[in-house]
Amino acid sequence: MITPSAPVLRAESLVHRHAPSGVLEGVSLVIPPGVFTLLSGAPASGAGLLLRVLGLLEAPDSGEVWLDATAAFAMEEAARLDLRNRRFGFLFAEPFLLDSFTVAENVAMPLFKIAGVDIEQAHARTGEVLHFAGIGSIADDGVTDLDPLDRHKVSLARALAVAPRVLIAEDACLQLPPRDAGELAALLRSVPPLLGISVIATSPASGEALAVDREVRLERGVIVADSHPFPLHEAPTHD
Repeated sequence: MITPSAPVLRAESLVHRHAPSGVLEGVSLVIPPGVFTLLSGAPASGAGLLLRVLGLLEAPDSGEVWLDATAAFAMEEAARLDLRNRRFGFLFAEPFLLDSFTVAENVAMPLFKIAGVDIEQAHARTGEVLHFAGIGSIADDGVTDLDPLDRHKVSLARALAVAPRVLIAEDACLQLPPRDAGELAALLRSVPPLLGISVIATSPASGEALAVDREVRLERGVIVADSHPFPLHEAPTHD
């Protein structure tokens, strides 16, 4: 069932004309809560650039992104970095794990460094996200000898550790063989319904192949197709 709900993210009139990954020409978009949105398009379509702007990884030339009621690019840079660290999780094609740490230590790091939780809370939350990612049995293992899929699962668990409002997945399955990519994609698809976290992703695969809730296609920096367009000031969610 679809019911009205305030958006998690709202982007209005985003313009960016100085990035190698494409341009944005006045893009406006609403990201609802608990929905998997795929941004698709050719390499220079602007899809990847839009993902990075929505994730506060790159600032637009003009326009704004709101997280709930907070205007992110109106903030000072340090405040925006804190907002990004606390309210966004990130999953990339490269897991970027710390090889000197165990699986559990990699996952728990944001809880200490960003959230500032105590050891007991960190242990409980780490166990939860490791279980969600299906890697609880290797919590005490080192990460250097893990296979690529498990390394990505560790990265996903780490991204979920602080209970973000939004998970940004930038070509997360790109370097994995098809079977492993399918397993990671299925895990990502389970994040919105099971955890209530909005997922925004780019992927070489189509939205139909990934079975996403919504696909937004860009060409030359503008949105040319949206499988579920939502009004800028009112977004639906599944109830």
